[in-house]
Amino acid sequence: MTSTPDAAIAASPATPRQRLAPADLARFSLVLAIVVLALSTPGFLSRPSLIALINAMSLVGCVALAMTFITLGGNIMSFSLGATTSVAGIVFMATLGLGLLPAIVVAIVAGVVISAAQGAVIGWLRANPIIVSMAAYALLIGATQMIVGPKVDAPNLAYEVLKQRLFGVPASFLVLAAMAVLGQLVLTFTRFGHELMLVGSNARAAEAAGLDVGRVTTAAYMVAGAFSAVAGILVASRFGSADMQTARGFEFTAIAAVLVGGTAIGGGKGSLWQTFIGVAVMATINAVTLLRGFSIEIQQLVVGLAVLGVIVFQGIGRRT
Repeated sequence: MTSTPDAAIAASPATPRQRLAPADLARFSLVLAIVVLALSTPGFLSRPSLIALINAMSLVGCVALAMTFITLGGNIMSFSLGATTSVAGIVFMATLGLGLLPAIVVAIVAGVVISAAQGAVIGWLRANPIIVSMAAYALLIGATQMIVGPKVDAPNLAYEVLKQRLFGVPASFLVLAAMAVLGQLVLTFTRFGHELMLVGSNARAAEAAGLDVGRVTTAAYMVAGAFSAVAGILVASRFGSADMQTARGFEFTAIAAVLVGGTAIGGGKGSLWQTFIGVAVMATINAVTLLRGFSIEIQQLVVGLAVLGVIVFQGIGRRT
């Protein structure tokens, strides 16, 4: 009897109650250590420090949420999300003369199209996702600089509304929180969310059960493109201009937040809530090291060690 997608989704086993896995214990210990270190850091709880913290979360957070969809689908990560974010910011600034809402829509559509093309190649042609993202990164950098030049400035101040605060909270952080809630609702309550988890857990088994892996993968990249575009809009609005350097390196911080948050690097396990926590942890690490006078190199070293530790403990967990 041939399995159907509905049967595959319905038959997916519930996660049994288990003891705390090594990777979970490592993440819990890391978060606890960061909280203790942050609370003991002079100036961390000051208003300017906290505002700077949530601003940092807002700028890279949407890219991390985007990366979560790609990782959950079993495609590890994308090196082109930072470039996609920059392109979306450029498109937003270039079309702002049409009005704020049209510029937002056009920028999001640009992000969706860029990422959907990559998802289609990966999903239907079974191309290596890392190689595809590296090629897309190079194409985006080269083509965008040839077409629009090194920088695009805002033609008006319509973007200023995205820099406002509501009850003292930056609008960009509220956007990040809303995107996290929306994304988690999609993962939890939609057919696409269940299919994405199945494909990430075992793409061959999902395909044998009747799921269209190419369609699911392309859809995941489309969502990731939309989330990255929102990040590009927020970054461009903060600086009042956009270029291909504005989101440089965002993809590395994003994958760090995804892994520290607990999403399995092999896909099929994780959530946007966990990524949101991972973003907070990464932003706190940077804030604490900065307040304690450490150099950027030390900040990068600490982030690298945190990610490496999570990966190692994930590997230990799979072998036990």
